[in-house]
Amino acid sequence: MTIILAIPLSSAAAEPTTIKKFQLYATDGYMTLPDGVQLYIWGYSLTNEPGSATFPAPALEVNEGDQVEIILTNIGPKKSGIKRLAHTIHFHGLDTDQQNDGVPHTSPAIQVGGSFKYQFKAKHAGTFFYHCHVDTIEHLQMGMYGAFIVKAKNGINQAWTGGPSFDKDYVFLLNEIDPVWHQAVEEGKPYDRTNFHPKYWTINGKAYPDSEKDPTSYIDGEVGETVLIRLINSGYEPHSFHMHGYHFQIIASDGRPLPEPVTKDTVLIGPGERYDLLVTFDQSGMFPFHSHNIVDNTNNGAYPGGLHTMIDVKENTPDSSPMLMTIRLKEGRNAVMVNGESMRLPNSPVVLNGTTYIPARFIGEMLGAEVKWLPKEKSIIYTTDKTTIQLWLNSSQSKVNGRLVSLFAPPKEIKGTTMVPLRFIADQLGAKLSKDSKTGEIIFTGAMSVASAPSHQSHTDGTSSGEANGNGGTGSMDQPTSTDPLTVIITTSFMPAKLTIKKGQTVKWVNKDTQIHTVYDLQDKFNSPNILPNAEFSYTFAETGTYTYYCSTHPSMVGEVIVTD
Repeated sequence: MTIILAIPLSSAAAEPTTIKKFQLYATDGYMTLPDGVQLYIWGYSLTNEPGSATFPAPALEVNEGDQVEIILTNIGPKKSGIKRLAHTIHFHGLDTDQQNDGVPHTSPAIQVGGSFKYQFKAKHAGTFFYHCHVDTIEHLQMGMYGAFIVKAKNGINQAWTGGPSFDKDYVFLLNEIDPVWHQAVEEGKPYDRTNFHPKYWTINGKAYPDSEKDPTSYIDGEVGETVLIRLINSGYEPHSFHMHGYHFQIIASDGRPLPEPVTKDTVLIGPGERYDLLVTFDQSGMFPFHSHNIVDNTNNGAYPGGLHTMIDVKENTPDSSPMLMTIRLKEGRNAVMVNGESMRLPNSPVVLNGTTYIPARFIGEMLGAEVKWLPKEKSIIYTTDKTTIQLWLNSSQSKVNGRLVSLFAPPKEIKGTTMVPLRFIADQLGAKLSKDSKTGEIIFTGAMSVASAPSHQSHTDGTSSGEANGNGGTGSMDQPTSTDPLTVIITTSFMPAKLTIKKGQTVKWVNKDTQIHTVYDLQDKFNSPNILPNAEFSYTFAETGTYTYYCSTHPSMVGEVIVTD
């Protein structure tokens, strides 16, 4: 994404217009559901590579008043034997003109090999989404949709310019999947579009329990924080979303403020609707946030699944209070002062075209972020307890908490070190920049969360050290795994579901889920108490036979132990 400031000639005093540019590619790909099922999809991608579609499409974010330019290039499918179809983008709720409405009835669709530039002004802050309007019923179901967020002017944390403030916001993009449709499209076979029976329901493309593993689909915070939840129904079914533990205020509908907020704990959202929910956390705890349409909480009939996630609110304790970090740096000088102590950088700050660049790893780790370098993608990722930022070398498109946002200047490799624009990182990580008029030094002030401070030593080379910092496996040597023949891992199922052992051996069930589970034998030979997360239960099998057991809280979870002599 590129940003350009254009000053109108008619009035030198007028505010400059920010032009934000995006590049998307229409193609196909595959997605994997929590039960391991792979589905063929269509979608939009950030890379010019057939087969790279994401589900859903990248979330796009601009500010109120921005001029927006989005180029869509139709690169066609990677899979052979698939029809080479036209695509468009319709910006749902943005009230664009006819030429930029993305409807093939009124303006040409984009054929394979073609491109089109959509242009409009983001007039209203609010929650919107975009999708393909060619043969909409099929293209949207196949995955051609994504969130479009217009923040208040200058990107401040207000629901709209002058509206209610919030500490952070989440986008929950809802949809449902009928795998029969996807299989028919993949195989090029006809299917009955009036016969729609979803088997999976997703938040931001994730069905539970994967929704709990995705930071964009799992809400966390502290007591006293206010969170804005942008609820979007991009699918065909209505959903009744219910929040445990709190009441929320509905403050906006379909991208416009309501005359008065409505206080509720459940909201019914129809196809195509959007609601902005504002909630202030007044108690700590773990609380579900899920659809109250019962089938929505299943994955192909197995409960729990689907439209279910959690709200994790912690007490605001002194241990989690931020530690102030002050850094003084200067263009062309390797030495920097960090809280009064001198440190040396692998590469001195440099100014290019008015943008100050600083080594990527240094500034991330100084603010307590985990920093990873992905060499294949030429991408750097910053992760804190509240923010995930992904930047690509030489690219003006970046992702912040799953949303595509703008860079004033792209990251660059300078003298073997990955350098990033200082102001962008400061803004995204909540730091402030100022300048000492006497010394010419830039003063960088930010808060580093003690809880998220990195425990590893800082590396100096931002392009090569990332591989040694977090790209390996996520397992731990002291944790049992599903390959241990006497250990069963409990998540949303028992793994392995079937186990054959010798008489006299002991089986240990270890709960690696965030929920409480039990182990109940169908013949009541053994029953566990509630097994809390990270707790375990053991039983020694003294008699041969086949034992079928289940979770009494989630009875669709069933396992079997076969005991032989």
